[in-house]
Amino acid sequence: MGLLQNHALFRHISQEEVRELQKEVLKLELDKGAMLFRKGDMAEATYIVVFGLVKLCLPSSQGNDKVLELIRGGQSLGEAMMFLDEPYPFYAEALENTLLLKIPRHALLQLLDRSPLISRQMLAGLSYRLLGFIRNVERYSLQNATQRVIDYLLQLSASQHSNDIRLELKKHLVASLLNLSPETLSRVLHQLMDEQLIRVCGSNIHIASEEALKSYQTHIPAMH
Repeated sequence: MGLLQNHALFRHISQEEVRELQKEVLKLELDKGAMLFRKGDMAEATYIVVFGLVKLCLPSSQGNDKVLELIRGGQSLGEAMMFLDEPYPFYAEALENTLLLKIPRHALLQLLDRSPLISRQMLAGLSYRLLGFIRNVERYSLQNATQRVIDYLLQLSASQHSNDIRLELKKHLVASLLNLSPETLSRVLHQLMDEQLIRVCGSNIHIASEEALKSYQTHIPAMH
């Protein structure tokens, strides 16, 4: 299964270790909207996204579920809860057709016992993700709504290598990801349009000038 060795975590393991792990790995194909797991399910595996997009969410009885993280092709999910042998406190849903590799807990733990290199790589990955969550908390604490939206647009522009960007999520999910209400997100987008910094057409957004957008982000008042 070349898909397994293509992932950075397993790129340097021996052929014998690959063959042993392949015996345990399962391919999962999820249609858009399908659940990978629900809150309360036991964490019995780690998942690698080969292609597609998965959202991790905290469910809400009011229906406004909180988006925690987006997992894209080449990324993994489920490691932390798997190590703790605890049920998931969130759910995972495919936002588009997605292919994953499922690595059962016992198989991965056996490999980690034999390979200090993979243990260090996985620890580094978990640490990097923790750092990302800390940065998000910092962003929510120190940035106002407009700054958060601009930051998100600039990140999309960088990842899509274009000033013509496409929102990968519906706008209410973008709002949840940025810890904003949908109404606030809409207001900020209209504000940026009024300033002629962006043009919006459905899920497509054109950034007129990255430098102008960055300058606007820097100079708006902290409590704007």
